[in-house]
Amino acid sequence: MCTLTAAERMLATGQFYSAGILAAELGISAASASGLLSNIRISKKYRCVVTPLPNRKVKVVAINGKSISKQSLWALVLFKQPLPQGVQA
Repeated sequence: MCTLTAAERMLATGQFYSAGILAAELGISAASASGLLSNIRISKKYRCVVTPLPNRKVKVVAINGKSISKQSLWALVLFKQPLPQGVQA
């Protein structure tokens, strides 16, 4: 599992994730999910909202300046599904 894939998933859902929640959703270990969240928090590529410790949670709001996930854009183009609320293309 790469960091970008996890970040895309997090951006698509628009939810806050802890290591445990991300691990359960992606089917990976909590240690791996914790590493992915750490990469997302530290990297300049991702813009996120981070809650304070303890029970830190992370919400991805943009990847490389784009606030719409690739998954949402493909759903719009292929299936004419609406974009998430509050997002405009």
